[in-house]
Amino acid sequence: MNKKYLISVIVFSVLLLVPFGVQAVADLRGEKRFQPFDIFKDVVYTPIVREKKVAAAADSLDVKWRAARESIAAGTETADALEPVTSSLSDLEAAVLSVNTYAELDTTEARYKSLKLADTLLSKLEDEPESFPQADSCIKALVADLGHVSLWRAFLDVKHYGVWTSRYLRAFENKIDDESAIVLALRPKYQLAVWNLFSDPGEKVVLGAAGDCIGKSCGREEAKPEDKWLFYRQDVEFLVQPSPLDVRSAKLDNPVMAIEKFRDQLKAKGVELLVVITPGKPSIYTERLTGRDENAAGLQSHGKKILDSLTRAGFNTVDLYTSLLAAKSRDSVEGALYLNDDTHWTPRGAELAADVIAKKVREMVDAGTVKFRGKDTVRYVASDSLADRMGDVGEMSGLNKFGVFKVQKVTGHVVMQQNIKIRDEELPEDTVCIDSAYKECMNRKKADKKDGKTTDVLCLLTSQTDCAIMAIKYDTTITPFKDDFRKSEILILGDSFSRIYQTDSPVNAGWIAHFAKNMNRPVASIVSDGGASTLVREKLARKASVLKGKKLLIWEFVERDLRFGAEGWKDVNF
Repeated sequence: MNKKYLISVIVFSVLLLVPFGVQAVADLRGEKRFQPFDIFKDVVYTPIVREKKVAAAADSLDVKWRAARESIAAGTETADALEPVTSSLSDLEAAVLSVNTYAELDTTEARYKSLKLADTLLSKLEDEPESFPQADSCIKALVADLGHVSLWRAFLDVKHYGVWTSRYLRAFENKIDDESAIVLALRPKYQLAVWNLFSDPGEKVVLGAAGDCIGKSCGREEAKPEDKWLFYRQDVEFLVQPSPLDVRSAKLDNPVMAIEKFRDQLKAKGVELLVVITPGKPSIYTERLTGRDENAAGLQSHGKKILDSLTRAGFNTVDLYTSLLAAKSRDSVEGALYLNDDTHWTPRGAELAADVIAKKVREMVDAGTVKFRGKDTVRYVASDSLADRMGDVGEMSGLNKFGVFKVQKVTGHVVMQQNIKIRDEELPEDTVCIDSAYKECMNRKKADKKDGKTTDVLCLLTSQTDCAIMAIKYDTTITPFKDDFRKSEILILGDSFSRIYQTDSPVNAGWIAHFAKNMNRPVASIVSDGGASTLVREKLARKASVLKGKKLLIWEFVERDLRFGAEGWKDVNF
């Protein structure tokens, strides 16, 4: 062989093996597993171990279900009896759904549907005892199918989910990329270099116009890149791509159909639905994205148009677009409604949303659409609290570790519940009053010629009683705001716009807490970051008992989820 060719082959082979060798050394020296071994393990070892785990979980479910049936028959509360069953079913789901290291069970599989059906039926039992035979039949079928080790099923899972499938290889490749020692070492430096050279914040981020510099000839071109707002690319793509209802988006799930079905499901349970579509930052601050004066652009967004169509179709809706756009006129005094380097609103934006939503709910109450049993007697107070926010879009860029984007300080208003107890307290005796009353009584009794001893005792008691002064005292305590699933007649489903400031710093300062404060009512919430389209409904389906006693469900989701919602807009049965 020609020496030139031989040298080329050797050099190429070395270059090809360098990444593998570096990763192998890094994995073996560290605590992480050597990833290429996963391929061998998922073909030979994992299928059998998984089958044994599934069979054991199915057997456990069978035992717990039999025990639960006996307990319910003996008079035990359904919820208490079913708790071990629910736990066992969750264990079985975890074992079945995770096929191997890199692949999850397809949602179209019969096993997946059977597990979800069992989950739904169990959650119904407390409120719908008549569904017991169906739940019993479903669980027995699950146990019969999964309660034994099946080599044939293991073989089929390897065939459909193994290393020779695109889903496995894609996940394996992504994992290698994410955990590659070379990539982890070089990527941050590459990202910083691209930012310094081209002001490119990365594939997930769009760099907007400079701060308050809107319009031509305002010096925007000379502004530093780090002074410009950051926008989440999906927020921007939602505005520029066809509407989710457009014929060009036919492959997407239809969000309106999902919303309509959810409304009908809730109505059948006596619960009204209120839809809240949260505008993305580009819909409200389009001018900060483009640099052109486009204050009304948000009113033309796909989200606003879909919201309007829902309103015309008779859905209960809240229009945050109009309110937020109108409130921008106060930005110079009160601060912006959205964070600089984040997808979310500021505390001011969250509190404005709470006001608008509360106003809509009161209108529904006045119109008789919603009828609450309890009175609005819960009282809340709010206090200022500073918080540091490192924007999530800045984090997506990978540049925060270099201090490119700054922490933004915000002032939230933390909501606390005010508990007031009324009690009577007897004040010290008024001796002057008692002496005067006693003398008057004695004179009156003597005039009536009563027995002296009896008169003395009676007059003393009468004077003390007449002069006793009772003061009304108010014992006030302050406790942190919290969800109240038992007493609340309002349930909120939401995404990260419902989570921000509520469960993260400064805590209990999100729109949910301020909505409760405005309504003087307890509320309960189920929140899923990025999953308000389907995942949060699935959470509700697994806990359908939380709908007991509820009269109103407020469903909040950001507009981009109409196209990009995690898991799409799947049908979820309750």
